[in-house]
Amino acid sequence: MLTRFRCLAAAALLLSFNAVAGAQLASRPVDEWVKTLDTPQRIETLKIDQVVQKLKLKPGSIVADIGAGTGLFEGALAAAVAPGGTVYAEDIDKDLLAHIDQRAKELKVSNVRTVLGAFTDPKLPVRTVDLALINDVLHHIQDRAAFLKNLAGYLKPGGRIAIIDFVPEKGGHRDQPELQVTKDQARAWLTSAGLKPAEDIDLFQEKYFLIFSR
Repeated sequence: MLTRFRCLAAAALLLSFNAVAGAQLASRPVDEWVKTLDTPQRIETLKIDQVVQKLKLKPGSIVADIGAGTGLFEGALAAAVAPGGTVYAEDIDKDLLAHIDQRAKELKVSNVRTVLGAFTDPKLPVRTVDLALINDVLHHIQDRAAFLKNLAGYLKPGGRIAIIDFVPEKGGHRDQPELQVTKDQARAWLTSAGLKPAEDIDLFQEKYFLIFSR
């Protein structure tokens, strides 16, 4: 009986560990995300129009916004790839995806599709992505190397991944090392995923902006 109890306890501990390991780092309820992400001050710092311009998107392109959150980039991305292009707004939170659908409806944008991803795989419906944007999100992903490797598999030949994230000592997680990703780390993971450097864009003082291509 004691042996059986120990086995059950060990199994419970393993399940608990796996649940934590598969969780998004620093997750929170949707209404809190909206309050945090959609402030006028933050939106201004995102430089959405400038970022989209730097991405050099073309009409007809397929774009994936990874960890799309509340969908702040969707309007600008959708306009940049129109006509004929599609924006896949990916997130692991169904409620955030519902929020994005509502926002696209209010903006009267018809080329945005929401996608429910997984912790280590965005689960995109196509493998012909021209560009995947990961803005202020990579540090929330726990197994970053695995996720980027899986994401690279959805790119078409010549497809690109763009990462924008905070320089650790300048971001809002200076005292949270688990929520920090350096530029060198991002480069290493992208290289390991089979991608090569394309651009290192100087647009922000507190963030880096890397683009790698397949």
